[in-house]
Amino acid sequence: MLPLRALACVALSAGLCAGAAAADREDEGIDCAHPVTTMEHDLCASDVAAAADVTLNSVYAQARRQLRTPENGGTCSYCGTAEQQLVVAQRAWVQLRDHDCQAVYALNSDGSARNGAQLRCLTTHARDRTRQLRDFYELL
Repeated sequence: MLPLRALACVALSAGLCAGAAAADREDEGIDCAHPVTTMEHDLCASDVAAAADVTLNSVYAQARRQLRTPENGGTCSYCGTAEQQLVVAQRAWVQLRDHDCQAVYALNSDGSARNGAQLRCLTTHARDRTRQLRDFYELL
């Protein structure tokens, strides 16, 4: 799905990843504000998808930390179960995202837009899930 270079950004923070990707693209002579070729569109879309995934992973980790460490040193008898259910839900969401975006890729498999369509799908899913987690767990 995503190129290894984009997946490497997962280890970085979203801001650093976006900045690094922009610098890499600039070094490659690609202006992601105005991509010209299909390959340039795909590379830039890959950077956006990777950054959205980094943000999602950060928010997901924040939600898990919140469940492990109640505010003000309090106790939370249901938090262990809630964290386990969050992990189960996230794994199921990853499968849904992957299958959904594979279907989008298959729908576009006869054209040059297939990679871009799949990357937009991945980005949309990551951004939607990030919003859900922020809303459900009242995160910033």
